[in-house]
Amino acid sequence: MKKAVSPKPLGVYLLLFLLLFLAIGGIYGGMMLITDPSGEKIQFPPEVIERLPFPDYFIPGIILILGMSVLPLLTTYALLFRPNWKWPQFLNIYPEQYWAWTFALYTGIILAIWINVQILITGAIGQIQPFYGLYAVALIICSLLPKVMRYYRLPETI
Repeated sequence: MKKAVSPKPLGVYLLLFLLLFLAIGGIYGGMMLITDPSGEKIQFPPEVIERLPFPDYFIPGIILILGMSVLPLLTTYALLFRPNWKWPQFLNIYPEQYWAWTFALYTGIILAIWINVQILITGAIGQIQPFYGLYAVALIICSLLPKVMRYYRLPETI
């Protein structure tokens, strides 16, 4: 007989929202950079390209889609439906937790690194970097809420 899953704490819904919102923003931003590698559509100053290790914004657009869209969408799906996939467990540094919880934490850390590297290389462009810097902190804190952690703890380690 399957163990009944407890009701989702409010923090789980917040975590799911943060991941989905990040994915939508990542898809939008990534597609804008891929379709217009000059950055003009999203009003990036032209001199910023000179500070990038890439000739234009195409590669950063691909990285943005993979890291800030695919990863949060995959994680959201797994947090909601808990598929019994073995391959992500290899990357889970918290074996007592369901792997998607760890990936939610990873997503917040990756976002924080992405924003800090972006500020380091290009400088702040408007309010988007501070917003996503705080967003990364919110994602990390939400992942680490005790009720969220308890909800995604694996049954055999309770």
